[in-house]
Formats: sequence, C-alpha cells, structure tokens
Amino acid sequence: MPNIIFQTPFLQLKSRRALLTAGAILALLALVAIAALNTTATPVSPIQIQIQGWVNNLKDEPLTAARHNAQRNLEAAGENAVPQLLVALRSNNPTQRRNAADVLSYIASPQATDALLQAMRNDPVPAVRRNAAYALGEIQDARALNELQKTAVADTSASVRGAAADSLARVRAVFAKRAGVNEQTIGAYAAALTQPETVYLTAKRDVWVSHDGGKTWRVLANALPSQATALAVSPTNAQELYSGVEGLGLFKSVDGGATWSAINDGLTLTPGARETIAALAIDPANANIVYAARGVWVGTNAVQYFPIGLARSVDGGATWTALNASVTDARDGITQLAFRNGQLYALAGNRVLTLITPQ
Repeated sequence: MPNIIFQTPFLQLKSRRALLTAGAILALLALVAIAALNTTATPVSPIQIQIQGWVNNLKDEPLTAARHNAQRNLEAAGENAVPQLLVALRSNNPTQRRNAADVLSYIASPQATDALLQAMRNDPVPAVRRNAAYALGEIQDARALNELQKTAVADTSASVRGAAADSLARVRAVFAKRAGVNEQTIGAYAAALTQPETVYLTAKRDVWVSHDGGKTWRVLANALPSQATALAVSPTNAQELYSGVEGLGLFKSVDGGATWSAINDGLTLTPGARETIAALAIDPANANIVYAARGVWVGTNAVQYFPIGLARSVDGGATWTALNASVTDARDGITQLAFRNGQLYALAGNRVLTLITPQ
C-alpha cells in the first residue's frame, strides 16, 4: 500500500509535466501558424508583381519586344518602379544594370541619385557608368555635380566622360533658364561640397547664387572685374571661391562671391594678352593647395589658344609657383582639372592625363 500511495503522485506529476510540455509545443505551433497566417495575409500588390516582372525583362541583351514593353511600362510606373530598379542597379547581370540605369534616366527621380552616383563611380562596366552619368543629368540633382565633373575628366572610358560632360551641359542650360540668364554668357558654375544645395554660376561679371540646388537664384551684380573662365569652391568652406578671370589672372572670394581680390603673386601675366585660366582644382585633402591650368589666346582674326602650363598654390592662393609639368606639351592644352581618389587628373583634348603632383 505505501508503495501504491507513493507512486500515484509521481505518476500524476509526470503526466502533468507531459501535458504542460505538449501544451507549450502546441502553443508555440499555434503562434507560428498565426505568424505565418499574418505574413501571407499581407499580399504583394498586383502593381509590384508587374513591376518585378518588367524589371526581370531588363536582363534581355537585345531589344526584344518583352524588354521594349518592360521599359515603356516601367517609365509609365514612374516613382513606383524606382525601388525595384535600384535593386536591379546592383544586380550581378551587367545588362540588367545598364538597362535599369537607362530606365531611371526616363523616370528622373531624385531618390535614385545616390545609387546612380555609386554606379557611375564604381561599376566595372563602362556602359553602366555611361547610362548612370546620363541619368544624373536628367535628374539634375545638385548633389551630383561634383561627381559628374570628376567623371567628365578622370573616367577611363571616353563614352562615360562624354556622357558626364553632356549631363553637365544639360544642367547648365537648366540653371541658366531658371536664373533668367543667356546660357551663352555663362563662364563657369560649381557646387559646394560641404553644402551641395549651394551652387554658384558666373555670367559676364555677375555671380549668381542658389541655396536650393539651382531651383531659385539671386544675383550679385558686377561682382567680378571681368568674365570668369573657371570656378572652384573650397571643399571645406562653401563661402570660399576661386575664379579665373579673363585677362586678369586669378581672384578669390571669402564671402560667397560678393567681393573678390586678385591673387596673382608669383604669376607672370602678359600685358595686353588674353591670358586665361582654363581650369581650377582644389585638393580635397588640403584646401590650401590649389592648381590652375593657364593659357593665352593669340591673334586677332584667327585666334589660337596656347597652353602655358600649371601653377600651384599651397597657401590658399596667396602665392603661386609655376610647375614644370609635361602637360604643357599636350597638343590641345588642359581644359579641365579634377581630383579623384586623391589623384589629380587633367583632360587635354580627348586624353586623360594623370598628373604627378609635387610633395
């Protein structure tokens, strides 16, 4: 009897544990089932399914009917298609990346700017970089201006450089229209690195300033002594500008273009000559180091441009030193300068020059 009385509670306890364990498992299974039910209860919208199908058709290398219809439908979908197109822009399929960038140029959504900048900088396929550069010109986001300028000078592919240059030209035309300026009078324009929404534009002697990415502008009338030929904004100070001025060398502003001072110490200017500053570049690692590509226009009826060479300042333009660089032998002379990944590049005609800078 004692044994029976003793064993009964033990068996009851064991049964209760089994029931509790089974109950816990059933409860857990129920929760999983409810979670799964909830997950499937939120269906993907029909338009998202359609967009995914169209994006998948962008993998077709030839312009098939399916790809043509997909591109047309994605363009019509507009902003709704952008998120999935941005995923396609990171695809392992280069054809899909190229075509995704192409469609994004038609949609022209600012939400694609960062992804297109990444593609333009880093994609290994030139056709993808080219389409990304073109799309950025359609979007006309001021945040892209500095990278477009670098790409127009330093990309290894001529087609990519050309697409970036075309985009910059389209943006310039839009800025001129919004500012109410004759595009033919524009000497240069540049965006601030620290404040990408701040953009400067020069037209004749006027300096135009925008603080909303080029949407609206205000004019600083007759701020410059002559027509600007090049413009650069300090990478650390949006109020500090450098400008090449036709026939007068280099000028600097520390108040956002309102006033300018000549900074030609160390430069030899030819009296009576149409000396010009073709390009400017500021070292992003040290804003006091500035490079200027110089040249001179000679002749009256048949005017010809002759490159003089490079000048360098290490004190924010206070003094300049002429550099004995081989680029003075470039047939067409330097027309643009840009730093990219710490390296200074120049564009001379269709040639990209890698410049060895003094330490």
